[in-house]
Amino acid sequence: MADMGNIWYNFALIIGEGLMKVKGFTLYEVLIVVVLLSILAAVILPSYTGYTVSARESAVKDCLMTMRTQIELYKIEHDGVPPGYINGVEAPEAALQLQFTGTTMLIGVASASKIPVDPYLYGPYIKKLPENPFNGLKNIRYVAEAMTFSAAVDGTTSGWLYKKETGDFVINWVGTDSNGVNFYDY
Repeated sequence: MADMGNIWYNFALIIGEGLMKVKGFTLYEVLIVVVLLSILAAVILPSYTGYTVSARESAVKDCLMTMRTQIELYKIEHDGVPPGYINGVEAPEAALQLQFTGTTMLIGVASASKIPVDPYLYGPYIKKLPENPFNGLKNIRYVAEAMTFSAAVDGTTSGWLYKKETGDFVINWVGTDSNGVNFYDY
């Protein structure tokens, strides 16, 4: 039995010595890995952000096309009157948003219902208001007909800008796209 205890003792010494000989990474090895990862990040990140920006620009153009098409459809169904009016009078911005997402009467009175039922026979024109890909806002803010969009754009108070008199609809975002075009000129 003494031999068995001796064997375990020697085994423990061998394992212990093996563990003691295991070394960690040297400072130079760690620095080389960090430098290589930094170089990879420097090469990959600019191309990734380029794709992100072009994806946002594409999303804006799609949202604008959809909203402008639905504004035209609304006008056709409401005897040439664009969204933003109730019985010929300016509707509150909250009612404007409901005119897009709910059902409406011919005079522009809106209901939250998604199912056209008499007297709310028109719409809905969109399921939900699109999100501005740059500031994350969905709300629409009126711009007076006499005011230019360039003067109204601030990028923080709403996702979209709308002139009810003309049916013009633009993104509320400052700056230019990758081709140098103002976002509000899309």
